[in-house]
Amino acid sequence: MKENAAYNEQFVGECLKKIRKAPDAEEGLNQLLRFLGERLECDRVYVFEEMDRQHIHNNYEWCRSHVSSGIQELPYVAKKDLYPWYERLADGENIIEPDVESLQKSDPLIYEFLQRQNIRSVILSPMMAQGKIHGLLGADNPPPEKMEHISILFEVLAYFVCSLVGQRDLLMLRKLRADRQKPNPELSGHNGKTILLVDDSRELLYLNERILRPQGYTILSAGTLREAGKILEEVTPDVIVLDIDLPDGSGLAFCRERCSRADIPVVFLTAHSDAQTAKEGMEAGGFAFLTKPYDVEELQRAVTDAMDRKAGVFA
Repeated sequence: MKENAAYNEQFVGECLKKIRKAPDAEEGLNQLLRFLGERLECDRVYVFEEMDRQHIHNNYEWCRSHVSSGIQELPYVAKKDLYPWYERLADGENIIEPDVESLQKSDPLIYEFLQRQNIRSVILSPMMAQGKIHGLLGADNPPPEKMEHISILFEVLAYFVCSLVGQRDLLMLRKLRADRQKPNPELSGHNGKTILLVDDSRELLYLNERILRPQGYTILSAGTLREAGKILEEVTPDVIVLDIDLPDGSGLAFCRERCSRADIPVVFLTAHSDAQTAKEGMEAGGFAFLTKPYDVEELQRAVTDAMDRKAGVFA
C-alpha cells in the first residue's frame, strides 16, 4: 500500500510539472491529457464542462491515433443520457465501470449510449469547486487492471483540471477588460441600446454581460422566461439573446409569442446544434442562431447585425 501511495504521489507530481511548464492554462490541459492518455494506456482522455441545466460540452481531449475524436463526433452530451451516473458525479462520486457489457440489463440506457461510442470500460471523476460540479475528467477503455489506480489519480487531478479551467476563464475576462479600455470610435453608435440576456446559467449571463457591455450596450439579464416577461412589461430591448431550454418553458415559444409580436430581433444562443432546431428558431422569428460554445466575436457580430436590422439597415 505504501508503495502504491508513493507511486501515485510521484505520478501526480509529474502531472503538475507538465501543467507548470505549459505557457497557458489551455496548453496545460492539453499536455496533461496527452500525458495521462499515453502513460495510463487509455484510448481517450477528456474534459467535459457544464454548459447549461441540461448539457455538458466536450472541450478538451486526447485520443489514440486509431480512435475517432469525441469532440468532432460527440461535442455535447445531454445529462439525461448519463442518468443516474451524472447525479452521482454531482454528489462528488467517481464512476468506475470496468465492463460496460455488465450494464446491459442493469442500466440499458447508459449501456446503449456507451456502446454507440465503442466504450468498453470507463472512468469519470467530477470536477468540483465549492461543493458544485463544474464538469468531469474521464477516460475511455483504460486497462482493467489499472482501473482502481486511475480512479484514485483522477480524483486528485480533477481538482487541478477544474483550477485550470478557472484560470482560462480568468484570462478571458482580463482580455475582455483590456479590450474595453481601448478606445473604439464605433461604440458611440451602441450607446442607449439595450440587450436582454435570457439564460438559466448565471455564469453564462455574467460572461456575456462582460462581452457585450464594453460595446456600449445597456445589459438586462433574466434566468427564466417569467423574469424575461416581467422585464418586457417595463422595457422594450433592442435585441434579446435567448436560450431555448429554460426551466419554465421553451425559448422558441417565447420568441414566437412575445418577441416577434413586439418586433424585437432575437439571437438564439443554445446547446442545440441540429439543423431542425435551427430551422425552428428561424421560423419562430429568430434573427440569428448561435450554438454553444461560441466565439466572443461571433456573439458581438450577431448582436450588431440584429441592431442594424432593427435600425432598418437590412430592410
